[in-house]
Amino acid sequence: MTLSFSTSALALVGFVLSGLPSHATEFTDYAAGFSTTTVLAGAHQTTTNNLDGTAINFWSSAFENQPAVNATLSNPHMAQADAYGNIYIADKSSHAILKITTDGLIHTYAGTHLAGFNGDGPAQATTLQLNNPNGLFVLPDGTLYLLDPGNRRIRRVGIDGVMTTIVYDPETDWYPSGRALWVRADEQLIYYADEFIPLVIPGPANGAVIKQWTPTGGIVTLCDKATGFVNPGNIAVNPVDGKLYVTDRAEDDTTNTLSGLWRIDGTNTRVRVLGNNSANPAADGGLATSSYIKQVRGIAFLPNGAYFVCGHKDGSIWYVDTAGVLHRYIYGNGTKDNYSPSNGIHPPITSQVYMCQPRAVTISPDGNLIGVSNDSGFVFKVTSTVVQALPADLKPTQLSSNALHLIWSGLLGHSYVVERTLELQPLNWQIIGATGSAGGVTEFIDPTATQQHAYYRLSTPR
Repeated sequence: MTLSFSTSALALVGFVLSGLPSHATEFTDYAAGFSTTTVLAGAHQTTTNNLDGTAINFWSSAFENQPAVNATLSNPHMAQADAYGNIYIADKSSHAILKITTDGLIHTYAGTHLAGFNGDGPAQATTLQLNNPNGLFVLPDGTLYLLDPGNRRIRRVGIDGVMTTIVYDPETDWYPSGRALWVRADEQLIYYADEFIPLVIPGPANGAVIKQWTPTGGIVTLCDKATGFVNPGNIAVNPVDGKLYVTDRAEDDTTNTLSGLWRIDGTNTRVRVLGNNSANPAADGGLATSSYIKQVRGIAFLPNGAYFVCGHKDGSIWYVDTAGVLHRYIYGNGTKDNYSPSNGIHPPITSQVYMCQPRAVTISPDGNLIGVSNDSGFVFKVTSTVVQALPADLKPTQLSSNALHLIWSGLLGHSYVVERTLELQPLNWQIIGATGSAGGVTEFIDPTATQQHAYYRLSTPR
């Protein structure tokens, strides 16, 4: 269906709506909507540490602007995509954020590959030093937030490549770890984690806290050390219940009692979502609440509240359906750096080991699954083949001399690319932005709408 308006006029291209699967076939229907695995970046290394135990920085200027599959990563912790198909990597031990563009080439996006601090900006992101960046959060339009724990900061990189410090946390015991970062779509709420310096180095973190930041309230502790967190791995907000979920790897916990996935129900209040070590080992068909995954690390929600979760020492990526039932999606091993992922394998992968020690799993705006595994570092994706439905009610609500407001009925957890053309003949659509939806009315502002006539449409993420 094509709709046209004038004030500019707006054009919308619609796609077939694909509803959520019934619960009985939820996992099989969801898994059928993917094709095969593709390794995006990484090269296997036999060791990732120097003789003194410090991590090796493998980055070389020879990797810059070259195929990402030939680049050696340095202890990557997180990878996430924007709506245009670019993928960003928090490459902790090269002290940089890397970007894989849609042509498969890798580029330094933030940081100088030298640990340190040389200013808060605003400045081009590639001129400011980072120190062990190990968490990031990417908005659909490419705006990027990164966790810079070695400098006790959260930084923002705009779509113009300019980096600024958004949060400075004066906590002097913040250990250069933490990994956990989540940013609301309007950028007015940030959740993150602080881990505390071990009592004996090397050794386990001396506990951790979960914090939130808002522009008006500043930093507020949501869960203090007494709540019981040790090594928060990743955090995410469930789009259905709106609550924060925290994975805790609890590295070096010899009792294996502290690792888990937790739902935050209020200040210093958490509820275990995955079973503890007295529960049965995770297996297909088991309930998450009565199943144990060792060193839970990554989590990513789908719009219907189902989610992917992975365990560092468990080695696998699991799908947890809306009834809380576990399904193994990608089989892995908890042994360090013994496996290199391969191309062309169609999940569910349950009969062979595909990877080891997954660090993170995310869902891109176009529905692809993106995983990070191994200390030596691999980033891979599983491509979604499902075409996202587009709304049929795109319309303008406000027009001024220098901005046009567009609204439509957005689907919860979906992202949309906004395109514009000044003339329908010849057809020449230009991407002008992207945005995500919290469900209900979704708004996009075109600040450059100065022409008397223009045409707009929504398209699916790349």
